Amino acid sequence: MLTDDLFTALRTLTADHSVENMFLLADENSQKFCLSQVTKVLNIPSSHIYIIKSGEEQKNFSTVQSIWKFLIENNANRQSLLLCLGGGVVTDLGAFVASTYMRGIEFVHIPTTLLAMVDASIGGKAGFDFMGIKNVIGVFRKPLKTIVFPDFLLTLPSRQLLSGYAEVLKHALIASPLELAEVLNFDLQSFKIADFIEILERSMAIKEYIVEQDPEEKNIRKALNFGHTIGHALESYFLSENKELLHGYAVAYGIVGALYLSVKKLNLNQAVLQQVISFVKQYYGTITCPCKDFEQILSFMRHDKKSVSSDEFRFTLLRQAGNYQIDVPVSEEEVREALDFVFNM
Repeated sequence: MLTDDLFTALRTLTADHSVENMFLLADENSQKFCLSQVTKVLNIPSSHIYIIKSGEEQKNFSTVQSIWKFLIENNANRQSLLLCLGGGVVTDLGAFVASTYMRGIEFVHIPTTLLAMVDASIGGKAGFDFMGIKNVIGVFRKPLKTIVFPDFLLTLPSRQLLSGYAEVLKHALIASPLELAEVLNFDLQSFKIADFIEILERSMAIKEYIVEQDPEEKNIRKALNFGHTIGHALESYFLSENKELLHGYAVAYGIVGALYLSVKKLNLNQAVLQQVISFVKQYYGTITCPCKDFEQILSFMRHDKKSVSSDEFRFTLLRQAGNYQIDVPVSEEEVREALDFVFNM
């Protein structure tokens, strides 16, 4: 639900829940920039608001346990409602906690970042990272509702906005040549909400359409993995080395790797690869590998849910924009080639 009237959206959504039985999860960033706009509508007791630190490193079992403990200590019950106000870490963790607390309570997503609006809050995936592996523990469960208030995007620093835009780019690539052209040509340097609304709505709709057809990723939902097979491995590797690499930046580089493989294996037009490389270099820069070889990155890929065996991987690749193929077998040698291409683009 995309709205420019947060007040009415919140009032309508929570009409059947007493404020005494509402709980709110946020991180430090959403607490600072967005929380007051929610609490001035819903007078949630301060004891029912739980704030976690910001960052992907918080997406772990220890944080999950702390939120469970918070709910128990404040007498949350089966009729309670958990509001998840924040980016992808908050929506992923909040959804998992709500899905498992007392075998499941209702929850609402209020995404505050572009990444969460177009990706993390859509599709009913919930979970956390474990043993350095992205989203390896989780469940499928949809929120009661998702409230998307675009004005929250104005609170984001440019790097966070770009992180989310990588998912917009991914959706465009699997949607159509026209959508890709719109996304590549949008003026990110002078970002204006009014100019962006249509792209935001279409990007959300692309993911929603695919998820509705394949809720548990048995088939075409794998299209949404485009760029993520390499991207998640890069993100996990940099996290293990205590080096920052935002999710969307990792996805942007993963997209370049997936397009390289698409040219090699499905004869994608080189022009698409070159257009995206120019876009990624302009906005995301290049990436340097701090490792001597790719073995550690490949190790993360082998533990990915999409991998098949120790020497073969499965990718979503493109024949052209809007024409994707899922479960394309890719050898370790070909992955190494793609990684080398990404680090030397």
